[in-house]
Amino acid sequence: MTSSREHHGHGRALSGEHDGIRAFSDETVHVAGLRVSRADIGRALDLIWEDAAAHRAHVYALVNGHSAMLRRRVPAYAATLEAETTTGLPDGAPLAFGAQLLGLGSLGRSPGPDLLEAATARAAADATPMFLLGGGPGVADDLSGALRESYPGLQIVGTLTPPYGEWQSDGSLEMCTLVRESRARVLWLGVSAPKQEIWAHEFLSELGLPVVCVGAAFDFLAGRKRRAPKWMRSVGMEWLFRLASEPRRLWRRYLLGNAVFVADLLRYGTRRPGQ
Repeated sequence: MTSSREHHGHGRALSGEHDGIRAFSDETVHVAGLRVSRADIGRALDLIWEDAAAHRAHVYALVNGHSAMLRRRVPAYAATLEAETTTGLPDGAPLAFGAQLLGLGSLGRSPGPDLLEAATARAAADATPMFLLGGGPGVADDLSGALRESYPGLQIVGTLTPPYGEWQSDGSLEMCTLVRESRARVLWLGVSAPKQEIWAHEFLSELGLPVVCVGAAFDFLAGRKRRAPKWMRSVGMEWLFRLASEPRRLWRRYLLGNAVFVADLLRYGTRRPGQ
C-alpha cells in the first residue's frame, strides 16, 4: 500500500461521528429491485457537500445495470445499497431507460468520471479538501496531478494506492487513519464494485466523512483508459464502447449484467426485493 498526504492549516479535523442519518428523500425509488435517488450531477454534489459540511459519514454508490447481478450474488452489497447510510446515484443508461419504462420519469444521471470532474471544479472553487483512494500503482498520484493541473487551487490532501486482493482489518483501519488524519472532507474511492461499496459501508464510522464510490473513474480521468466519445455517452451507449475496448474482461458485466437487469425489471418493477 502506498500513500501520500499533504496538510493544510485551515482544514478541520473530522470527528468520525455522524450528525445523525439523513432521512430518505421522497425522490428515492426502486428500479428493478435497486434503490436509487433521483440525482443529476448537480443534485448529487449538493448532497455530498451537505454531508461534508455536517461532518456526516455517508456512502454514495453508483447504481447501474451491473448492480442487479451484483445484488443477487453478493448479499453484503445488497445490504449496503439498502442501508440508511447509503445513497444510490443513477449511473448507467439501462437504469435511466428502465425508470422511464416504469413510469417513474427522469432519474437524472451521475456517471462516475463526470461526477468526479464536476466535484473537482466545485472543490477548487470553495477549497474543499479531498482524498483519492484507489486505482493500481501510481493511478491516484497521476489523477491528483492531472486534476491539480486542470483546477488550480484544488486541495488533494492525500492519495493512497490500496493493496491488491482482500483488505485485512488491520490494513483497513490503517487506511482509515490516513484518511482521517489528512483532514479531507470528501473521500473518493476508485475500486471495483462491489468491493468499494462494501468496504466503505463497513468502515464508515472509522472514516467519518462522505465516501463516493466511482470505480474506474480514476483510470479515465488519469488518462490510463480511453473513454467513449461524447456522442456515444449522450445516447447511452458508453457501455458498448467499454465492451468493445475490453471484451474478455467486461463481457459478463455488460451482457449478463444487462440481461439480469431486464429480468429484474420485469420481476420487481418499482418494488423492493422481498416486498
